[in-house]
Amino acid sequence: MLGFCSTLSAQRKWDDKYYKELNDNDFRSFKLFKAPIDLDKINYKVLNAALFFVTNEARIEKGMKPLDYQPNLEIMAWNHSVEMGEEDFFDHINKSDKKRRTPEERAALAGITNPSISENISAVGGVYFGSYLALADHIVDKWIDSPPHAKAIFSEKAIQLGCGAYYYKGVWQGNKAIWKQGDGFWLATQNFQSFAEIVSEKSKDKDIKN
Repeated sequence: MLGFCSTLSAQRKWDDKYYKELNDNDFRSFKLFKAPIDLDKINYKVLNAALFFVTNEARIEKGMKPLDYQPNLEIMAWNHSVEMGEEDFFDHINKSDKKRRTPEERAALAGITNPSISENISAVGGVYFGSYLALADHIVDKWIDSPPHAKAIFSEKAIQLGCGAYYYKGVWQGNKAIWKQGDGFWLATQNFQSFAEIVSEKSKDKDIKN
């Protein structure tokens, strides 16, 4: 076990196999999650994974079963966060792209053929976060403090989860004051699948960039 943990802590590149290898007892010591955020070279896969593990940690603390990672949900979530940033909106409905208008349409674009989706979104601006884990903690804590968002996180019906965050550097939603601080905006999305595991085909949506 010691050798296995040491191997994980030495990693420099995210691999989706870590969704199965990390758990609630060791993810906070994972080197990539504790890495400082370089705003010129953000590792979105690491940030998305940090959001996932912090969310499951909260469920476990309530005596609930952790959710399984689902890659199509992550693709769906990340692209919605990108769209909110680039198209300057904050909503579960995307009025800028009819192919992405509803969560169900975004799920289909991501290759999900049996969506039963719940969704949380978040926007954080004007704050510096020293690590991916610190940012993930902040976002998830804000969701938990909001009853409608907490309802999705702690749903007994949810079985799978994918998270996606995006950094938008510039004036967003007309908020110039935060932009002037130089820290931009973090847009984050959680997508939960309930009742039945996702049946998926190849995603038609954009791949997650690092």
